Amino acid sequence: QRGILEDFATAGDDRKDVFFYQADDEHYIPRALLLDMEPRVINVIQSSEYAELYNPENVFISKDGGGAGNNWAKGYSTAEKVQEEVFDMVDREADGSDSLEGFVLIHSIAGGTGSGMGSFLLEAINDRYPK
Repeated sequence: QRGILEDFATAGDDRKDVFFYQADDEHYIPRALLLDMEPRVINVIQSSEYAELYNPENVFISKDGGGAGNNWAKGYSTAEKVQEEVFDMVDREADGSDSLEGFVLIHSIAGGTGSGMGSFLLEAINDRYPK
């Protein structure tokens, strides 16, 4: 879709650079961060056929690996503790952009990581990157 072939090479001349950056002559890597407080879902992605798609430097799994236990407050407070590590990745991707227009956050509104960490990140991104 959008000119990215199944092997992550390119076809056509769409504006792929909006959501992807060029890794080599033909291959594009998504400007995406994969963040979770427990490893299960990200481990599935990393052991799938899509493992080569994502930049491994843009993957964050909480070191304690216990998740947020479906608790918004735990997700929010844990996100506060790991924000430097997460924002190192956010800043690196933002710095690599020619003209940053904004962010697209896709996160759950339930559970602790999606709701708590997601809420924290929305607030922190708004503070760090004002309009």
